[in-house]
Amino acid sequence: MEWANLLFLHWRIDPALMRSLVPAELELDLFDGSAWVALVPFRMQNCRFRGVPALPGLANFYECNVRTYVRYRGQSGVWFFSLDAQTLLPVLGGRWLWSLNYVYSRFNVSHREQDRVTDYRLQRRSGPWNAGATSVAWREGDALPQAVAGSLEHFLTERYWLMTRRFGMICGGQIQHQPWELRQAEVLHLEDSLVSAAGFKKLDGPPLALASRCLAVKGAALERIY
Repeated sequence: MEWANLLFLHWRIDPALMRSLVPAELELDLFDGSAWVALVPFRMQNCRFRGVPALPGLANFYECNVRTYVRYRGQSGVWFFSLDAQTLLPVLGGRWLWSLNYVYSRFNVSHREQDRVTDYRLQRRSGPWNAGATSVAWREGDALPQAVAGSLEHFLTERYWLMTRRFGMICGGQIQHQPWELRQAEVLHLEDSLVSAAGFKKLDGPPLALASRCLAVKGAALERIY
């Protein structure tokens, strides 16, 4: 798969609040003493499963995640509070196969290539999840140097495992990709209730914004982390 036209929006969070929202089995992964929550809108494209023919609605769709960073038995990774998707098949598959909190949502996204501005909006459909919506517009800026280990940008983006609880066990799925090619991003507009729906009612200040044009990714099946 490819993650295309992606925006990272990150806010610092009090670890005490984050601790109350993340399963007790997981250790919080902190940077400078802070936990972090992220809103990540993007487009999934050219998605396919090994050995499975192309399925309608699975190859290309919009997705928007709310996530944080955790550790489990020495392995660092991502914990997803929600994953909003445009088409129903990834929602059903993600909830059933991965035990991830996928949400079926309506999307309205436009992109102006001439000034690199994206207007990205979603509204959750009714279902077994909290109501929510987001509306964010951003302008992609200049390329940034590759993030180095130990930097905040590296901590927030270079993540190669996702964590989930499945049948009472913490499991992980390994994600393979090259280092992110990050770019500056200017947030032009932001109204969001997805982050508050995850339990973060008050965010301090504007988010740290980073963008990326496209990243090729391979994901592996879930496995128990010992």
